[in-house]
Amino acid sequence: MPKPDQAQHNPDPAYIRSLIERAGLSQRGAAHLLGVPERMMRYHCAPADSESYRPAPYVVQYALEMLAD
Repeated sequence: MPKPDQAQHNPDPAYIRSLIERAGLSQRGAAHLLGVPERMMRYHCAPADSESYRPAPYVVQYALEMLAD
């Protein structure tokens, strides 16, 4: 298992959505497993040019990467 590395932070919503898909989860399921509100997961997955977009923190990305592997 790779160690967390903040230098690998990639909050691109397409990447976050791909991790969720690779893990075989829905956005709702991913939010539940990570203990974050569903709304926040939707914000992280919204297009970057959307008003509702919020970049995913590295900890969310890392957890999704671990679930996707």
